[in-house]
Formats: sequence, C-alpha cells, structure tokens
Amino acid sequence: MASRGKSKLWQYWGYAVLAVLLLSLGNAKFGPATYAVLLGLLLFFVLFQAPVYCGAINRKRGSVVEFCRNNSTGLILGCHLRQHKWQKLGREWWSLGWRQKTEGLWTGGQAKLATLSFVVGTVVSVVGLFKK
Repeated sequence: MASRGKSKLWQYWGYAVLAVLLLSLGNAKFGPATYAVLLGLLLFFVLFQAPVYCGAINRKRGSVVEFCRNNSTGLILGCHLRQHKWQKLGREWWSLGWRQKTEGLWTGGQAKLATLSFVVGTVVSVVGLFKK
C-alpha cells in the first residue's frame, strides 16, 4: 500500500525541479550548465510526463473542434487510444489555428499547472543564466 502512494507522488517530480530552479536564484553556486540541465529536465517533464488531459481531436463539426478529455501524460503525448498517441504533432494538428492549438494548454488545472511551471522555469533559467 505504501508503494502506491510513492508512485502517485512520483508522477509530479518535475515540480520539484521547478522548486529547485526557483530556489536557485539567490544561490551563486549554480552555473549556466546547471540551469540548462534543470530547464531540460523541466521541459521533458512538461512535454512527456506531466499528468494532463489528452486534448487530441475527437471530431470536427464546422468550426467547432471537440477534444479528448481522457487522462494523458505530457502536453505532447495522447491518451491510451492509439490514434491519439502522436496526433498532436500530426497533420490535423498543423491544420488548426493557434487558438485551437493552444486550447489544450489551458484545459483543466493540471495542464495549466504544467504550462505555467514551464513558463516560470524558463524565465527563472534565463535570469539565472545572465545573473552575475
């Protein structure tokens, strides 16, 4: 039973990387390479492992697009359905407008948290790279 709790908590490891990035701003020991590695880890987490909704296209009805609401991992990968696995980078995704493409970034609290953590992590990394 205890291992179940650990695996549930482990799926949020990327937010610990964000916390390290935020705490590192006042620390002079972090160099540019450290910031680059931490930002890379955060990018990997957000794109491939953060718990979010799938967001793949279920159907189009005129200008209205219905997106999948199944659970998924990462903002790029789809849910358990085979067609949704890489659909976000497929032909249909590229034919959508920017408003519809970015709609999945803000669907639900988990996607918002993943998106905002990457934005904040990127800003902190850029500030950390150029601090003296």
